Order: sequence, then structure tokens, then C-alpha cells
Amino acid sequence: MFDRFDICEAYACLESDWNVGGILWERPSNRRRNESIGVQLDRMRFRARPSLSTDTLTENGRAIYDAAVTRLGLS
Repeated sequence: MFDRFDICEAYACLESDWNVGGILWERPSNRRRNESIGVQLDRMRFRARPSLSTDTLTENGRAIYDAAVTRLGLS
């Protein structure tokens, strides 16, 4: 199941865990736009909670995070 909030949280964690110089370069849209995931999340008015981490993601959020890590070849 896709939940927009879970997707936003998963990608916020992804950038936090895997960014280089503030940008997750492996993500094609980041390269095209030269923007970080954070900029894109801000544009959607998403604000991550201060306690957000991979440990606090929902089960669905963790599945989204893990799938993105695999798809982008980060692990």
C-alpha cells in the first residue's frame, strides 16, 4: 500500500542516511534538477518530525526505504 506520508518520511530518511554534500546523487531526479530530496519535500510542504529515523518509520515506510536503497544500489 502506498501512503504519501510514509513515502515522504522514507525519502527524508534516505537522504539523511545516504546524501553526499546534501544531495542523494544516485536518484535520477536529483541529478536532473540539481536539487536535494529535502528541497522537493519542502516544495510539498512536508516537515519531518525531529525524531524521524529509519528506526521510527512505519512498517510501510521501512519497506519503501529498503526498496529505494536496493533500487538505487546504495547498500
